[in-house]
Amino acid sequence: MDKELELAMNNAYEVIIDFATIDELISKHPNQPIYLAFDPEKMEQDDYWDSTIDSMIEYFILAEEYEKCSKLKELL
Repeated sequence: MDKELELAMNNAYEVIIDFATIDELISKHPNQPIYLAFDPEKMEQDDYWDSTIDSMIEYFILAEEYEKCSKLKELL
């Protein structure tokens, strides 16, 4: 899988599920660009939120990370 996509999905998961902040992501992953799988300014829009969560679930199914899928499905 694409490394940037993997980083974006995992970072987005940490922000959405674990309530990580951007500062925490930077501290956790020094010397590495911070990618997100969503636009934080659009997350208040219901359609954008649902689409983002659905895309993340699809990604984690392909990555066989089913626990993450389960937690994301709880948000829909």
